[in-house]
Amino acid sequence: MTTDHYDIKTNIKIGQQILENIPNDIRPGWAGLILSRFDNYIENKPTSITQLYPIIDNKERWKEAHEQFNKIRRFLLDNKNYQPEAYLLLAELIAKITYNASEQPAPFDNDSGHFIASLAIQATEYFDDNRLEEEVKSAILLFSRNKNFKDNLTAAKDFLLYKKIDDILWFDWDPIGVNDIAPRDEYQSYVPEIFGLVKAKTDRQEIANRLHKFETENMGMSGTIENCLTIADKILKAQ
Repeated sequence: MTTDHYDIKTNIKIGQQILENIPNDIRPGWAGLILSRFDNYIENKPTSITQLYPIIDNKERWKEAHEQFNKIRRFLLDNKNYQPEAYLLLAELIAKITYNASEQPAPFDNDSGHFIASLAIQATEYFDDNRLEEEVKSAILLFSRNKNFKDNLTAAKDFLLYKKIDDILWFDWDPIGVNDIAPRDEYQSYVPEIFGLVKAKTDRQEIANRLHKFETENMGMSGTIENCLTIADKILKAQ
């Protein structure tokens, strides 16, 4: 799919096509990935949105997303001047598709997720930041490059996990401290090895040791095993 910023924002059919190529069980994680692009840009993030992330990350809790939608909606109604409003509307939609993925009674409208891509692009415009726009667009189109994901849940889950590990190394690990200036692929050569360790069900200590080795031997940094353990925990929770 070849799409540009304007197409995603204005053509809801593109949003529909994007969503329909993603397996139902993957949709909450995909949508949460899009929402997380804004984490470093939103000051005083609403608690109702912060609380949405652990619900997204735990399939057993997806049914709680209906009430979480209500909390986000109440925040929106009580804070009519909040900017960017599109960010709150985006979070509402993500709560909706998360609840729908739980297959509980009384789902939200089936087309709720069709507007996620458009609202995400609209939310980026408030910040006028090219890096944010590229990160959001990349997350939106994550599953659009391979149509086979729709019928292969295992491959889709692995692909999402791989992307989450890439994100953690870039946003959280960042041993050189360059994620605001360096090219986005700075740490991507390390992702396959860490992904392999996770798939092999290695423990946090082994993952932390490997990260620490990358820091000290590959990059010549001092690094600390304690920080690497924190990153390892976050990686394991991303499964």
